[in-house]
Amino acid sequence: MTNMNAEDVINRVGSKFGLNKKQWIAFCLIACSFIKTHVSMSENPQPIRILLTGPGGTGKTHVVNALHTLMAEYGSEHMLHFLAPTGSAASLIDGMTIHKGFGIKIKSNSKGKGN
Repeated sequence: MTNMNAEDVINRVGSKFGLNKKQWIAFCLIACSFIKTHVSMSENPQPIRILLTGPGGTGKTHVVNALHTLMAEYGSEHMLHFLAPTGSAASLIDGMTIHKGFGIKIKSNSKGKGN
């Protein structure tokens, strides 16, 4: 990574993704929290837990991709776990389903698809 300060990195990455105002706010909140707790080398960084919701087409994936890029700038993309409710949503963000992420087993008494 170059010798840019955190604000410059956040602005450069966020601008690259063309985030709208609401996306930019979400991105900045998460990015600042990540930098404060993980990059500044706090002794016991707490996990950052964020729930992004909204109807399809609001740009949640753009925010997630911008965050992934930001964390890659700091060599920390391996610390990132993206969860989504469905397999197709998880594949869009290079993540996993909520059930898999939390180790929730799905059991059914009926035989057939999905068991």
